[in-house]
Amino acid sequence: MRDLGLLISEQLLPRVARPGQYVGLEINARCKDVDAADVTVALAFPDAYTIGISHLGGQVLYQMLNDTPGVACDRAYCPAPDAERIMRERSIPLFGWESRRALRDFDVVGFSLTYELCATNVLTMLDLAGIPLHSADRGEQDPIVIAGDAMADTPEPMAEFIDLFVVGDGEDPLRALVELLRGAVREGATREEILLDAARTVPSVYVPRFYRQRRGTGGGQAIVEPLRDDVPATVRRACLPDLSRSPDMSRPLVPLSEGVHERVVIEIMRGCPNACRFCHAGATRLPVRLRSIDEIVRIARAAVKATGFREIALLSLSTSDYPQLEELIDRLNAEFAPRNVSLSLPSLRPGAALHRLPALTSGVRKGGLTIAAEAGSDRLRRALGKRIAEQDMLSGVRAAYEAGWRRVKVYFMAGLPGETDEDIDAIFDLCKRLSETGREVIGQPGAVSASVSWFVPKPHTPMQWAGMRGGEYFFSVRRRLRDLSRRSPVTFKFHRIERSLLEALLSRGDRCVGAVIEAAWRGGARMDAWSEHFDNDKWTAAIEQVGMDADSVIHDELPPGEPTPWSHILSPRSADFLLGEYQRMQETLLGESS
Repeated sequence: MRDLGLLISEQLLPRVARPGQYVGLEINARCKDVDAADVTVALAFPDAYTIGISHLGGQVLYQMLNDTPGVACDRAYCPAPDAERIMRERSIPLFGWESRRALRDFDVVGFSLTYELCATNVLTMLDLAGIPLHSADRGEQDPIVIAGDAMADTPEPMAEFIDLFVVGDGEDPLRALVELLRGAVREGATREEILLDAARTVPSVYVPRFYRQRRGTGGGQAIVEPLRDDVPATVRRACLPDLSRSPDMSRPLVPLSEGVHERVVIEIMRGCPNACRFCHAGATRLPVRLRSIDEIVRIARAAVKATGFREIALLSLSTSDYPQLEELIDRLNAEFAPRNVSLSLPSLRPGAALHRLPALTSGVRKGGLTIAAEAGSDRLRRALGKRIAEQDMLSGVRAAYEAGWRRVKVYFMAGLPGETDEDIDAIFDLCKRLSETGREVIGQPGAVSASVSWFVPKPHTPMQWAGMRGGEYFFSVRRRLRDLSRRSPVTFKFHRIERSLLEALLSRGDRCVGAVIEAAWRGGARMDAWSEHFDNDKWTAAIEQVGMDADSVIHDELPPGEPTPWSHILSPRSADFLLGEYQRMQETLLGESS
């Protein structure tokens, strides 16, 4: 271990850009003794340090595991391409940031699969660690490779690479897995025995090797079924019943190299009371659970002291729906405003109550107001279950300008079912009216930045049966909005169309997609979420090499009532409920178009 540490210090750090991201000596790092632990865990975040160090879920699990007696938890992040090249040239294996121990020497390597485009980074990290890519090729000396977060809800595309998925909230299943491993190490259990015991006894754990994929009668969608009678046919998402049982993050890691967020982040609510029909997080992270005001203030006080951060972010899927938000902000402002520590509310939902914004934000940092409008027309918003009307947004933006805000950012999706050219024009028209509201208050049009993403029908939502529009449609929408906004105070930013189409493949696909992921990675695909690294040609070549009909996965509507590649993963909303919502959406669109 000491020799690997010297190799990293002498051969890697002097040769990479931003070496601070590989040092691992952050304030509040735990640095537990891996040699003295009963169970060792490396939490591997499959993206760059700047993203991973700011990921709240990873920090929560890091604290929880290190607070468990007999457990040592270290961290690793995906090396940037320059570091990957040097590590391969100089035979430096991927390592734990704090211990400098090779990842292959840990008992468990755990990945947070937060979004689809991190898939090839998982393979990069496994390969750099010297761990076989395929679960079937791993032996007794290899760590158990586990994965959780959003992609565990649709695990089949990554099933060949992951030994064990934790589906849903990770706190309770990970605690149970650690205890299982502690006993297994003591008893000398084999790898196969450990995985089988986990599949049989730990709720919300899915072990792909004990399941097979087959096609239904006459082809169609893949069906996943168990190979053994003693493992469950379906796996239900874990749900932490009380947020107070999750680590409070009073001593978060402070980045050594710049992170995307450098602030105290407090999860004030898990789950969302809104039932938007397109939202995967809102459909799966139920029910709604709250932290108390007293607990939030206590965490904020301790975290500011432990980090020196000058900003506190109140995090949830919809912070404005926290039932005691005004009292919470008053309490935080009273304590932290005199100390020049600001608050940020990253997920305000503009609605009928947003006219109270001036009262809520007298001490809140006013960088810009963010509105998730999703669609330009009230008609489409009603169909989506998005309970927000244009008049609510206009009154909310007026209140924001009166409270001192000067910039407005609006999120939209294009490619929605039932969308027409008029709905696309309505995106620009809404932005223009929001801008003009500024003229009435501050004497000039307000700056409005509109971000347009391309609708991906996500599993476990009422929209999962819809197909995704084709690339040419999205290119035409982009041209239309650019033309409309010329010489206006409205600016548009667009997600990369090819990346959104790939996201659909990686979220809606079955186990066969794993071959495409591996082929793309072997062809050089890396850091696909980063514009400077994403190369769509590599993915196109991989799809052709494997011979997959990717268009059918991305664009075809799914027949209601038939199993999907993710039917074995049970979310809080049943398939019957989701289908009913989908049908109501279609009825709304049909009724308003007639």
